Amino acid sequence: MITVSAVIVFIAAEVGLIWKGGLKFWHAAVCNIAALYLAATSAGPTFYNGLSNAAQMLSEIRF
Repeated sequence: MITVSAVIVFIAAEVGLIWKGGLKFWHAAVCNIAALYLAATSAGPTFYNGLSNAAQMLSEIRF
């Protein structure tokens, strides 16, 4: 499950890439549909756990 704040960050990043980065809207739409489909499969929890572990590792880095 992705939290609402993560979704807002992803939307903001996508809008920024469309607006300033040259990303085409339909490319972003295809990626969003593919991501939603992938999240609905049995691989979804595996990706969630991997992303959670990566976020935890990054949060432990001290600058």
